[in-house]
Parts: sequence; structure tokens; C-alpha cells
Amino acid sequence: MKRDINAILEVYYIAGSQDCGTRSLTEVLEEALKAGITCFQFREKGPGSLEEDSVAALALAQECQVLCRQYGVPFIVNDNVEMADVLNADGVHIGQGDDPVQSVIDRLGTDPIIGLSTNNVTQFKQAATIEGVDYAGIGPAFKPRSKSDHEEIIGLDGITEAMTVMNRLPAVAIGGIDETNAGKVWRTGVEGVAVVSAISRSEQISQTVSQLKKPKS
Repeated sequence: MKRDINAILEVYYIAGSQDCGTRSLTEVLEEALKAGITCFQFREKGPGSLEEDSVAALALAQECQVLCRQYGVPFIVNDNVEMADVLNADGVHIGQGDDPVQSVIDRLGTDPIIGLSTNNVTQFKQAATIEGVDYAGIGPAFKPRSKSDHEEIIGLDGITEAMTVMNRLPAVAIGGIDETNAGKVWRTGVEGVAVVSAISRSEQISQTVSQLKKPKS
């Protein structure tokens, strides 16, 4: 039985070794887990990553998965369906340019959490029509700090519009979100905020995570 998707999405941390500067990913991740992140997505991709070393990448992913299990936080794999399958990960997140999400569902079944990136309202609407997709990423909200090849910025207005879609999927906003603007993102109506640099480069991870959480009404 799947967990409460809305709760999982609240503070959704995405990272790989390439995002953590001089610190190890596992060190940063454990601090983030202690601070209260609600989901972790392993995204080992891009310059400085272990993307070309599948053995090392898998070993690092396993270390992260063990940490996530210790703290009862879902461990999601970005794009790499084979890795998600081998590790029996809690879920996999698929981008618009990755494997067709239906083929991922056909391979993994509907038990794992399946997330799909959407970059505009049309894609967001379409995501809800795909049986087996549990949530959608929506953004970029702002200019991402961790990706130079990001999609066109949809902005807070675009995300707000997406949140008015009837029978929509639970949504996690992404793209340039940090503790200084998270409050504005929450006001769009999303179920969660996804961050990379805000946590990976934070000198006070506990404080950062606290400020990213949904404001109490």
C-alpha cells in the first residue's frame, strides 16, 4: 500500500554527489533526514557526477537508500528505471525527455511511487490522464541554480494556474526554490516543494528545512 503522497511531497530533496561541493552526499542527506525532509530523490547526473560509473553510482545509491530507510523516508530514483528496479526503490521519477512513463509503469508495476515532471499546464493536465502516475513535478518556479539546461520558467503564475486544474495530481513545485521564496510557492496551492541547492549548499540544513516546510495556518 502506498504512503500518503501529499505528506511525502512536503519537503522533497533531490541530489547527487555533484550537488554537495566538498561534502559527501551521504553526510548532507543524513543531516537533511534528521532535519525532517519528507522524500529523497537520488539524481546522479551531470558534470562532476558518477553518471559514467554505474558501479560507483549504484553503491552510492544503496548507501542513500539505507539512510532513508533508517529515517522512514521514501527513496526515489531519478530516471534510472533499471537502478530503481535493482534496488527495489520506493519509487522512480521520470522527466519529459526520459523513457515514456507508460513503459516505466509496465516494467515496475503500480506499487512503486511514480512521479512525472511537467513544465507547463498542458503537460500537467496530461499527467493526470496516465493511470499509475502518483504525482507531478511542476516548474521551474524560478531560475534553477543546479541546472543550466533547464526548461522555460513557468513561474508562480503558471504553477497557480496548474493548481486550478480539475481532478489534478498531487503536485510538487521545483526550480530555484529556497527558504527565501518558499512561502510564495506554498501560496500557489502545491502539495510540496522540491529543492536541490537550497539544502545541498546550506550551512544550516536544519534551519533551511524548517523554513521550507508548509506554513501552519
